[in-house]
Amino acid sequence: MRAEHAKPATSVIYNCSSGTACLEGNASGSAINGLYGSSTGKGTHGVYGTSNWAGVTGYTSSTNSGSGVSGVSTGTSGSANGVYGKSSNGDGVYGTSSATGAAGVYGFFSGKGGAAIVAESNNTTSYPALEALGDKGSTTLFEAYNSPNNAGCVIDPLGNLTCSGDISGGPALRTQHRNSNGQHVTTYASESAAATIEDVGTARMSGGIANVRIDPAFASVIDHKWYYVFLTPLGDTRGLYVSVKTPAAFQVRENERWRSSLAFDYRIVGHPLDAENDRLPLAPVMRQPNAIHPAQ
Repeated sequence: MRAEHAKPATSVIYNCSSGTACLEGNASGSAINGLYGSSTGKGTHGVYGTSNWAGVTGYTSSTNSGSGVSGVSTGTSGSANGVYGKSSNGDGVYGTSSATGAAGVYGFFSGKGGAAIVAESNNTTSYPALEALGDKGSTTLFEAYNSPNNAGCVIDPLGNLTCSGDISGGPALRTQHRNSNGQHVTTYASESAAATIEDVGTARMSGGIANVRIDPAFASVIDHKWYYVFLTPLGDTRGLYVSVKTPAAFQVRENERWRSSLAFDYRIVGHPLDAENDRLPLAPVMRQPNAIHPAQ
């Protein structure tokens, strides 16, 4: 250690211009901290570091459950942070890990009305408050899981979002497709007052009658209590109508007992077997995040 005492007694400041660190702690024993700081005063820090490179850096080579930097707070106010990072030119908190199943930064919260990790930014450019970068082609971008409900969401390496529950949004659900010129265009999904699922096809009637078998894969996911069939004849006719509907098929006849032989398109609209039966339910209210900490 290369250091010079600037102030004696209760406050000690080490000023150094060379060497490895102004203050360094090495621990090799079990349950011993290389550097430990404790504070009980309001607005104070157990360990506080400021630098034009890294305020606090932690490193561990332990093969057990050691942490490079561990922050614990027993305060009861919203400004009592286990780890607080602030930077004017870089990352407020930066963590890396090369261990299988480990996290670069891990947050755990056991209280009420809070979050394990919160990202907040007042940046006015396109940089987000929270960003996920995948460096490998097989890196999953995002994963969230609630074990008691066996529910979660995943954004896979290709950017596909999969959730076990509903996906809600703003006034219109939009998707992107590529046109024949290679350009990405935006399309809008159709909306309905209740949950529906559709299938289309083409069939042919002979002698004014047609028995159309519903695709078994589609029939297995719809509520057999009700489904709608819409018909479009592909030829001259007096009109078509659905005469019989069963869970596996439907029958189409020509009006006025005519006996035409022609093709027709059909569209089936059903209700998903596992969806709620509610119509236009009230949207959930978005929860406003709690204040994380006052300006520091």
